[in-house]
Amino acid sequence: MSVHDISHEYCDADALLAENTNITALPYDEFVKICPGQLKYEDGSNVPLGQPRCGDGTNFSFLASRPRQKKIAERDKILIEFSGGGACWDEVSCSLQKAWLSFPQEMFDSVIGTSCADFSLSDSTMLCGKNIGDTDFSEYTTVLVPYCTQDVHLGDEPETDYGARHVGAHNLMRTLQWIFANFPDPSHVFITGCSAGATPFPVVYYIINSYYMENGKDVVINGIADSPVFITPSYFLENGIQHWNVGKIMDSIGFDFETYKNDESFPNAVMEYVLQKSKKTDQWGYVTHNADAVSLFYYSFMSGGSFPPRRRRNNEDIQSQWWIKMEDSLSLATNEHDNFHSFVIDGSDHCTFGLNVPIQYEGFVEWASKIVQEQDLTSLNNTVFFDIGPSNTTTLNSTQNATPGMWGTPKLWYLSLGDIFTFTDCEELTP
Repeated sequence: MSVHDISHEYCDADALLAENTNITALPYDEFVKICPGQLKYEDGSNVPLGQPRCGDGTNFSFLASRPRQKKIAERDKILIEFSGGGACWDEVSCSLQKAWLSFPQEMFDSVIGTSCADFSLSDSTMLCGKNIGDTDFSEYTTVLVPYCTQDVHLGDEPETDYGARHVGAHNLMRTLQWIFANFPDPSHVFITGCSAGATPFPVVYYIINSYYMENGKDVVINGIADSPVFITPSYFLENGIQHWNVGKIMDSIGFDFETYKNDESFPNAVMEYVLQKSKKTDQWGYVTHNADAVSLFYYSFMSGGSFPPRRRRNNEDIQSQWWIKMEDSLSLATNEHDNFHSFVIDGSDHCTFGLNVPIQYEGFVEWASKIVQEQDLTSLNNTVFFDIGPSNTTTLNSTQNATPGMWGTPKLWYLSLGDIFTFTDCEELTP
């Protein structure tokens, strides 16, 4: 059944209508507000994941900024950033997070019409005004996805008995559909996000990668998830996640949600499922602090505990439990996949926009530059991969201000077919 009706009744007056807005019509280097419409079939029923809204019923929009005029021969490059801002799953948690169920009007409206260089939220500058290594993000179209559903962008539950609309998957999908319509053949896509905005990274990657592969396009898709909260205690799986109804978007990527919905390994299983299907030339980065106060808060809350903990001993136990599970998750992915890399910072900080927190630490830019590096698409079509090194995890002790090594000995060497190489040892290749 085809889409019959697109309604814009839930769009703000100052927003451009997504279905009527082509990227080529936008001004250069200026953020605009774009509202995707509500989708219905011919029989009047709703198209799955096609009704974008915020958690309190306010209207959803995303922000986009076209880069400086590029050379005619260049293909488009896209930077997609998902905002964070906590999570809620019942009457108690959603009453605490009430303000975050509304579209962040005051926060985002202040930057509409500004350039990437001038864009600032909570003293955080955007990636589109930065260089990391040789990658200049001012050459990318930037799409910023606000967060107003408290479901880590993955929910499909428009009606709850406590009044919240957890429809983050609708906002995510309708934003990506606008990107697909306007960028049929990009060369590079970079995905990032903070906290709740970093948590859906594997799902977002899968959707984007699948779309372009199914359409016969060679697209480099890299990303860095900043402080994702992807540890799911049993209490939350039994009492919380069902209120989000994430099964719809998990089914859409082919993941067996029914098998893992009550299993604490659920986030690891999702990540492993997508990594197995990823292009091995696409690089994933996960960055976290080993005593992240925000992650600890949610781990405690999702475990059914009170906050703040009633005893210091409880706090220490929670921190130990959380970090053991987080470290195990990162190690599992790192050891199994050459294109997964982690950067661990000693401390309790969290994240903001644009990788602003980790970028302050010595060694992060060097680590990140290998992930954001713009591979040559032509050479990647004829590439052989050799696994010749140890772990690709970097740990930074911020109290010592140490400079970490780059993933130990490199795990991944790129050799173009037709070149002749002599292996002198396990650390270098001589052409």
